[in-house]
Amino acid sequence: MTPKVAVRDLRVAYRTRTGRHLALDGADLSIGHGEFVALVGPSGCGKSTLLKVVAGLVERSGGDALIDGKPIDGPSAGVGMLFQNDALLPWRTVHENIRLPLQVAGGNRAEQDVRIRDLITTVGLDGFADYLPRQLSGGMRKRVALARTLAADPDLFLMDEPFGPLDALTRRRIGAEFLSLWETLGTSVLFVTHDVDEAITLADRVVVMSPAPGRVLTEFPVPLHRPRDVRELRFTPSFRDLHDAISDALVAPSEIA
Repeated sequence: MTPKVAVRDLRVAYRTRTGRHLALDGADLSIGHGEFVALVGPSGCGKSTLLKVVAGLVERSGGDALIDGKPIDGPSAGVGMLFQNDALLPWRTVHENIRLPLQVAGGNRAEQDVRIRDLITTVGLDGFADYLPRQLSGGMRKRVALARTLAADPDLFLMDEPFGPLDALTRRRIGAEFLSLWETLGTSVLFVTHDVDEAITLADRVVVMSPAPGRVLTEFPVPLHRPRDVRELRFTPSFRDLHDAISDALVAPSEIA
């Protein structure tokens, strides 16, 4: 079967004031339909650059990047993106922020309202439809951003440390909520994170990248049953063993190369 995402020998170079910066050099990655892949690596290794290539936001200098077997030549309507910055419009309420992708798609406003109310319930924000972003906590704003992404009905999620700005407790709670939601949706996910615990908790497979210029060094299947109880997961021997193996790969990448 054709993978949902296929990246082959990907190279990305930027022009800087001091010359040419090679961000990615020969990166290879595939994501299956309905697979959750977490991407980890040292700071500046090109994780976000790779994700933005798949999003159609960054042009590649060489190699191939495909979605459903078709070359990526710009943003796709079937791709939902969630980044560190929730990018909510401050003058729009929760309800109207979620409406944005529905407005782009067009359609009946009354039908949009029904869809928005359903999404507000899905992300646990009943009673907050008329609130502005500044009236919400960081975790609640993340829920709004997630609902807005879901409104576009994507079949591929691209997530760049989406829970990074949150405090540890809120981050774990929002991550668990997203995991529970994703397990009902079954969409493909590419999730960039620097947190090994988060990667193991959420993903089917953890992919480790080298220091810049980035390429894929190795990957680790996550043999943990779904649905996952994230409260208990971190205390299991399987989790700790996998955490140690991934951490070792990040600390000593040259031994894997």
